[in-house]
Amino acid sequence: MRRFKQGAIDFSVGTLNFLANIGIMLPYVLILAKWQQTQSETYLIALVAFYISRAASIFYTKRLNLKSSTYLMLSLTLGAAGSLIFAATAQLGWLIAGSLLWGYSAATIWPYFLTVKLHLTHTANFKMKRLYWLIFAGLALIVGADVLAKFNYNLTFTLLGLLYLAALPGGLLLDNFTSDFYRASPHQIHGLSQTWRWVLSLIFFGVIAVLTTLRKASVTLPSWLTLTIIGVALLILVIELIADWHVLPSYKMRLLNRGFLVSLVLLFNGFFAYFYLGNAGMYAVFAVYMLGFETGYTVFNLLGRHNAHRARKYSLISLMVGQILLLIPGVGSYLLGLLLITLYVGYDNPTINETLYRLDSIDADSAIIHKYRFSTYGGLLCQLVMFGLLVGVSAVTHLSILSFFKPSSGVNFNLYFYGLSWPLVLISLLISLGNLHSLPSEKQAIQSE
Repeated sequence: MRRFKQGAIDFSVGTLNFLANIGIMLPYVLILAKWQQTQSETYLIALVAFYISRAASIFYTKRLNLKSSTYLMLSLTLGAAGSLIFAATAQLGWLIAGSLLWGYSAATIWPYFLTVKLHLTHTANFKMKRLYWLIFAGLALIVGADVLAKFNYNLTFTLLGLLYLAALPGGLLLDNFTSDFYRASPHQIHGLSQTWRWVLSLIFFGVIAVLTTLRKASVTLPSWLTLTIIGVALLILVIELIADWHVLPSYKMRLLNRGFLVSLVLLFNGFFAYFYLGNAGMYAVFAVYMLGFETGYTVFNLLGRHNAHRARKYSLISLMVGQILLLIPGVGSYLLGLLLITLYVGYDNPTINETLYRLDSIDADSAIIHKYRFSTYGGLLCQLVMFGLLVGVSAVTHLSILSFFKPSSGVNFNLYFYGLSWPLVLISLLISLGNLHSLPSEKQAIQSE
């Protein structure tokens, strides 16, 4: 009986670890697959609602002033509700509600899980990795059976909902283990009293909803109107950044750089890779990203001979060389450039987690949320600039925006390489130079801890 109980606990915590790792992307992929299967406006609206909820939630999640372990339980509960709603109904109102709930869960489950893991670094030893891959294999089999049996992903939605519920006991266990941490740490109150920021946020995420729809469907808007909308969103983003500049000022460029790079690789190049590699392009980009992200920390640690300063230096060299390679037309330079950039992201990710978590200037319970919040700023900046460039290029050449997102041939390679890729990479290089410039003040911040 005791072994059974321990096995159940290990399964629950392993499931939680699995959901935290795939929670940000898998719901989006499943809803997207459902829309592509049905071509229904109902699922397109649900997809846009999910995307907006996921983007907005990371900015406002701390306003309830709960513990990270409590937020983690909330993420699991809302994820279960959202997934089971998609399994149970196709009514628009319910799907929008499910998208909003699932979007919040997707945005917050990993940051809060990581925060709790950092709290428990020296407290417990759970069997996560082996169960992680076991659950992943099981889910892959279910998705395959779902597709073959033509269950319209209902089986997968149901299984995911049950996995969220199965992870709740693991979340409760982690909550119990963190009780000592919260007793020893003062509880900090977060607020957002400025009404003007709420108004700007509504406008901003309304713009993101419009742009997401343009990316998925044949919706025609005048170019001047689309560019005006993007310009307003960029202005709001700058205002928000200025208003938040007092939070982590020494690390702001590093986090913005990280967010911009991830969007540059996964969002822009996820589509642009078609013009290099055809239909296999998107899969190649995802494979390169996963390779770099998973091995970056190990690679630069070995190159730096386990010296943090040298490893950081080599990672920055990799970043700059990678971006320069993207400016050279050629499949080899393209894939190598993407790999060098993602190796940097893979190295930077765990190091910035530990650095922010140890800072005295913010409470440890909010450090990871701040990281993802400012990284999201960078990602949204990349998305807005990309759309602005795409609308301009499409207007000049009289092409549809969907000619980039859903191309039928690679004939427009030069147009998108010089009209989109070059400007985006140059902007990314400028942000990376800003990151390099901020390094001296970052060292001072570390010394002052």
